This record gives sequence, C-alpha cells and structure tokens, in this order.
Amino acid sequence: MENLWCKIEYLRHEMHVMALKKGISHPDVLFVSQRLDEAINELYRVDPIQKAG
Repeated sequence: MENLWCKIEYLRHEMHVMALKKGISHPDVLFVSQRLDEAINELYRVDPIQKAG
C-alpha cells in the first residue's frame, strides 16, 4: 500500500511540473493525469476506507 501512495504522489508531482511547463491541456499532461486516476482507483479497490476519508 505504501508503494501505491508513493506512486500517486510521484504522478501528482509529475503532472503538476509538466502542466507548468507544457500547459494543462498538453497530451503528455493528460496521459499522466490518466495514470494518476488509475492509481487512485487502484487505491480505492485495495482500501475502500480511503474513499470515505
């Protein structure tokens, strides 16, 4: 689970930095955003309690 949190934090940071450099609607930013969404959804599947918090 800790590895998943690290992945989420990394993707969140990566998306933010990339959006500042390339603009929020750049395809690379959207791709990272989708990967972040997938990781968050995986977290909810692994630990449904996180969804409520």
